[in-house]
Amino acid sequence: MALDEPNDTDEVISRGGFTILVDPQTRDIVDQSGGLTIDYVDEDHQKGYLLRLNTAGDSCGSDGGGCSGCG
Repeated sequence: MALDEPNDTDEVISRGGFTILVDPQTRDIVDQSGGLTIDYVDEDHQKGYLLRLNTAGDSCGSDGGGCSGCG
């Protein structure tokens, strides 16, 4: 996954007021992992957007609320 200029093969995804461009290779990785969660973190040691692949399996966050602390 990299940040760069838009490409003709990128897929445009808009959710929750955000628009992102995803290249085909990254889209395959996201699809195989079960999705992608984008959070904004503002803590002492970390600040910015955090992208996480949803790899916990079908049972985690299946209600649409996301993971509430697995493990």
